Amino acid sequence: MKRTRLAVTRIALVAALLTGLTALAPSPAHASTSTPRARMFRATNNSRLSNSVRRVDIHWTMSTLARKHSIAMANQGRIFHTSNPSSFYLKGVRWSTWGENVGVTGGTIAGLQDAFMRSPGHRSNILNRGFRRVAVGTYRDADGLLWVTVFFYG
Repeated sequence: MKRTRLAVTRIALVAALLTGLTALAPSPAHASTSTPRARMFRATNNSRLSNSVRRVDIHWTMSTLARKHSIAMANQGRIFHTSNPSSFYLKGVRWSTWGENVGVTGGTIAGLQDAFMRSPGHRSNILNRGFRRVAVGTYRDADGLLWVTVFFYG
């Protein structure tokens, strides 16, 4: 009987600890906003808003394709653009203009966004008023490098 009471006490203690840890975990909504993709999306919109350009919306399905592009760049160990975005990203999507920023960083999303904003071509994509939506794909490789694809269209 003493042994059973001790086992029940231990189970109750473990349950209490797990309940306490669950309460400390971020909510799913908060957790998703801390992903590299979400931070890149936020950085893009922050740059647009600070330059009086309307924010863009994210296309989640297309972002899966953008992530595949980031993985392909990581696998090849080099940055490159998509060769034919109308048959890759934009298949079945109504669009009139598009652009693409790709990069890799061992640092932060903020640092990569700063680099994009210092580059005339990348900055032009970020601040293009004709773009209404983006797809954002990120991939962190085994060396800790973050490969990023941001595809814009309008």
